[in-house]
Amino acid sequence: MGREQEVRVLLSQSELALVGAAAQQTGMELSAFLRHAALALAGDLRPQRYTKYELNSIYREAASRGHVWEEHELRERGLPLYWSEPWVRARLAEGKSTKQLAILSGSHERSVQNHVRTLHGIRAFRTLTDAEIISIPERYAAGEPRKEIAADLGVSNVTIGKYLKGLPTERERDAREVREQMASPLVELDEATGPVPPNVQGLRDWSDRLFAERAATLSWPTSTERIADVLFGGNRVVARSWTGRMLRKRRLVRLTKGWFDLANGGEPKQEQQ
Repeated sequence: MGREQEVRVLLSQSELALVGAAAQQTGMELSAFLRHAALALAGDLRPQRYTKYELNSIYREAASRGHVWEEHELRERGLPLYWSEPWVRARLAEGKSTKQLAILSGSHERSVQNHVRTLHGIRAFRTLTDAEIISIPERYAAGEPRKEIAADLGVSNVTIGKYLKGLPTERERDAREVREQMASPLVELDEATGPVPPNVQGLRDWSDRLFAERAATLSWPTSTERIADVLFGGNRVVARSWTGRMLRKRRLVRLTKGWFDLANGGEPKQEQQ
């Protein structure tokens, strides 16, 4: 037996509920159910008998005779099941996606998509219901990431974005949460005096002094965009590189994506005498 490998599987909430219910019905742990289900499905797929060129030749020859493929004939000859339009339409009516059609027919997903669209004239795209469309901004406002909503509804991030126009992006939402968390009526920055510079006494290393001088020009906590605008002439790439180095040197701490604060309460590390 070969060496075992760990495989991570990401499921949406609805997918997890569906798989969890099936595992509970069979009395198996979720991980064991997923393993045996995958092995059972893989065992049903027959090894590919034909090369890509042979398949193209067989299909073209049959099409020239006006032959209509039936499911039983495809199974007997070991040919792709998606060649049968009735089989495709029946599976789509069951709620199967093109990815699932590819698995069931033992074929590459892109081949299935192209064949279904160009030869069967079927655009196998997920259509959202009115209730699902209404739920998108509600779920997003509740803090659910766009990718999770898209995965749960079986559509792309672009489709989800169409129903979130006018709402803040996830980065803007995270930034707002950080500002709200860090806002305190007891400690407010006096804009007239500007940010309080850190203590630079005892700093001999030029990199520590440079960091202290740069930190003094910013109000903390701050964002990557603000760092780029103030320190690097708006260059976001340089700003991200700089914050990465400062994180590794423990001069900064990451609060959330794109937001940072000074480490050690803003006090720079003093050299030992």
